[in-house]
Amino acid sequence: MGREEFFKAIKDTIESIKPIGRRGGSTLLIHHDEADGICSAAIALKALESIGFTVKSVCLEKLYREVLEEIYSKSAYDIIVFTDIGSAHAGYISKLNVDNIPTIILDHHKPEKSSNPSVFNLSPDLYGIDGDEVSASTVTYIFAKTIHPKLEDLSYLALIGSAEIPGPLKGLDLEAAMDAIRIGAAEPSGRNDYRIKAMGKPLSYKRLSTILSILGSVGYYRGGPILGLKACLEGLTDQIESFASKLEEERKEANRKLLSKLYKSGLNIDGYTQWFHAGNTFSSMGVKVIGSFCSYLKYQRSIVRQDLYIIGFMNMSREIPGFNPLRSDYSKISGRLPDKLESDVRNGLKPPLSTIIPIACEAHGGFGDGHISAASGIILKGREEDFIGTFNKLISEYSRVSANTKIV
Repeated sequence: MGREEFFKAIKDTIESIKPIGRRGGSTLLIHHDEADGICSAAIALKALESIGFTVKSVCLEKLYREVLEEIYSKSAYDIIVFTDIGSAHAGYISKLNVDNIPTIILDHHKPEKSSNPSVFNLSPDLYGIDGDEVSASTVTYIFAKTIHPKLEDLSYLALIGSAEIPGPLKGLDLEAAMDAIRIGAAEPSGRNDYRIKAMGKPLSYKRLSTILSILGSVGYYRGGPILGLKACLEGLTDQIESFASKLEEERKEANRKLLSKLYKSGLNIDGYTQWFHAGNTFSSMGVKVIGSFCSYLKYQRSIVRQDLYIIGFMNMSREIPGFNPLRSDYSKISGRLPDKLESDVRNGLKPPLSTIIPIACEAHGGFGDGHISAASGIILKGREEDFIGTFNKLISEYSRVSANTKIV
């Protein structure tokens, strides 16, 4: 498996839906709320419209199972597309899709294989390409460019979406960046940086990524994802940038309050885990903010141990813009690895977050997904300490098996 098989799978998927587009088919486009999700949604929207589809976009913070159940039980759409979300749930989507609605997943998170031929999971990991090194925006850009070469004018969006991948761009992400530079949509700007020229005011791709993520997450309940899509496709206006700046200040203030509290009280230490509960600190914001806070917290060495997993919880709203409210109260979970622990995880001494968070969430009324060093999920509210117990047990079991394997 490799690039050729990956590109062929994308091409075959496109060929299977083209006749539906020619008939003026409709698409439900579901995307994640951070920059990679918004950029990949913008690319997919333009690509699908180019072959005749009408598109309705919906932004989800997590792929709630009751939302999936609602979508597939009474779908009025000819095809369903997921961007930057969905690959970890391809098995469940396959079971729900009893009507065999063509479903395309353009994602880079740790995947499940589809068990339904109508569910096309185009996750790079399934083709031997590390999803931790390719953005969902680049996966979607390859999809778009395969539809028609003229859609390379969307390459700047793949570049912005790739900002979430740590380190210098490489592989498929770098190839998309080179496309953007070649057509004049972007230009190199200092070491490992690029200036985007295709969205009005020239800005660093990293800064644009931050702006879009703030709109999508902090502004989730205030129309932020829609404004993010508008900025991607029509340009970043002063009004949108000003709104993003206001949201950014709100998040910084909430972060300061929570960090101050943690410096005073410390994190809860339990087994292999250091954890905290943000309560309602981020009550007006989307749940992605707890993950951003955990990413920031891991560098606070005076209060964060380098050998323990970081777990953060926050209360969630039942509201989902564009859908019925959730039926239960949930808590959002985010996990991160301090640098020393990440080294142990990558060396196989401790389990990756993408393995243990989903299992622990399933045990407490929820689900999870993510990457090796950054993962998230939801559980039923009130089960937080039970989750920590299950989480620690999974780490202990993994570590014991790992130690025995090395001895053998």
